[in-house]
Amino acid sequence: MDQIEHSSSAFEQDLADLNMALTRLGMLASRQLNACLRAMSDFQASRVDMMIEQDSELDDLEAEVKERVLMLITVRAPRSDDLRRVLSTANAAHSFERIGDYARNTAKRTKAIMATDPADLPWDQLIEIGTMVASMIDDVLIANQEGDLETARAIRNSDVHVDKLHTDFFTTTIKLMDSGAVSALTGAHLLFIGKNLERIGDLTTTLAEQVLFIETGELVDNNRPKADRTSFLIEDS
Repeated sequence: MDQIEHSSSAFEQDLADLNMALTRLGMLASRQLNACLRAMSDFQASRVDMMIEQDSELDDLEAEVKERVLMLITVRAPRSDDLRRVLSTANAAHSFERIGDYARNTAKRTKAIMATDPADLPWDQLIEIGTMVASMIDDVLIANQEGDLETARAIRNSDVHVDKLHTDFFTTTIKLMDSGAVSALTGAHLLFIGKNLERIGDLTTTLAEQVLFIETGELVDNNRPKADRTSFLIEDS
């Protein structure tokens, strides 16, 4: 009996350590995105350079989470709910690492735009999208830590607002390019930045769905609300 209790206690500590490593990874991804948004607001290239340099930290943390997952599976042999939680953590770590990649790419493109003339560009729209997405990341970290189903559902539903903002930004940028107010190169960078932020929103929504799966054991319906209309926009005749 003592041996069973000891093993259970050790397993719970391993799970807690795994969750803490995932939380650190998520917090770093959030910090990277916020640093990128600050660079957009004050055009400080040094912020961008620092952010890009720190990206390797995300890779290291993701590797740590994967190692812990492998150890838990091979040593503790979790079953049922515990196995679901462990495997979902590995998926979540990959999503956070991808968020960091999108933030890094956004930073690089922001720096490229800064090298030309960053004035009179739709930065406010990008920052609005990024701020909403950054808030979603912070919320999903809390939802994961506390098993908060209500917050997870709210995050899932809020992705539609990110889609709407992205569609508006896309339309604005295309109009600026058509009028010649923005060069093709700068416009391309802007469109990629907007899509990066929209994809971060998608990844965060997926993270929220994983929280729902962990806590309920039920797969979430894939038909979540979507409002990205950029694939359907055509030039007015």
